[in-house]
Amino acid sequence: MHINELSKILNQYFNFHKARSDCLAQLVIGMISVKTVNFTHLATAFITKSFPESCYKRIQRFFRFLKFDPLAIASMVISLFDLKNKKLTLALDRTNWKFGRIDINILMLTVAHKGMALPLMWSCLKKRGNSNTLERIHLIKRILLLIGPKNIDCLLGDREFVGAEWIQWLDDQGISFLFRIRNNSLLEEVLPVEAFFRRLPFGKKVKNAKTFLWGKSVYLSTRRSYKKDELVTLISNRKFQNPFKRYRKRWEIETFFGCLKKRGFCFEDTHLIHISRLEKLVFVLTVAFCWSHLVGESKEEEIPIKTKSHARKAKSTFRYGFDELRGIFLRVTEKFEAFMRCLKLLIISDPIEGV
Repeated sequence: MHINELSKILNQYFNFHKARSDCLAQLVIGMISVKTVNFTHLATAFITKSFPESCYKRIQRFFRFLKFDPLAIASMVISLFDLKNKKLTLALDRTNWKFGRIDINILMLTVAHKGMALPLMWSCLKKRGNSNTLERIHLIKRILLLIGPKNIDCLLGDREFVGAEWIQWLDDQGISFLFRIRNNSLLEEVLPVEAFFRRLPFGKKVKNAKTFLWGKSVYLSTRRSYKKDELVTLISNRKFQNPFKRYRKRWEIETFFGCLKKRGFCFEDTHLIHISRLEKLVFVLTVAFCWSHLVGESKEEEIPIKTKSHARKAKSTFRYGFDELRGIFLRVTEKFEAFMRCLKLLIISDPIEGV
């Protein structure tokens, strides 16, 4: 019964036929229940009278034939977390690992939300190493079909996401950015950053200084890190009141990657190597992740997460909801009312088509 209920609700976003929607619901519940994306374990978690071998083949068919709309999943995230018509802080990053000799390399665009990044768009790269300008532009163009530049407060990125053509394109689109740059980058086409600020003392900051980098006029902010004794240098195309505080939000995407991996779904356990199927797996993970986070937010309103002596929460909001859902799924007959309350968090009255 609960599979049918979840399937119906998910179809308000994706409009799959019933068999595919039911399989999606089984996968979402399975990934949360067994804490892995490994097909063998997921097959044993399917709530059905079929043998695990049959469920395994069903999962394989799902990822072979599924077609999903990237804008539909991004629209779901924006709707569920009430981000419509709000200024969004976006972050761009990659996660990568090796499966045998195969490189798994995923470029991810997320939105910052209450200390956690939420996935919006992603692309599996057919190579190892850094993304290039065209790959980044393609990803941003896809999200611009759903949200306009006026709704992007800032795009954050680490030292990989730099280059004259890239920042020029963002500037032409009217997208504000804040990127960290390497300390060997040449300022004013003369001196590297490290040499330019070699006498900058600890605790001293340079904020929003106008300079030229790669032939482009940018605002530069830098400070020397106490922990690693290195310069942290940021560039932007507009002045930010507190660029370093804002840039710290980029860490939220690293936290999100951790939730997909060992702290949640053990993403690296997948044996998928085809790019299209990996992107479909991230689609299912996004549904499971967002539901877990929503349940965590709802539960935290009733019972706040305990704070440890170092003033940090004992667990993340995502993990709070993730553990709650797992407990419900393992005793769903006894906790059917709790399941239905969690299910209602996925219901929205007006799915968006644009922001």
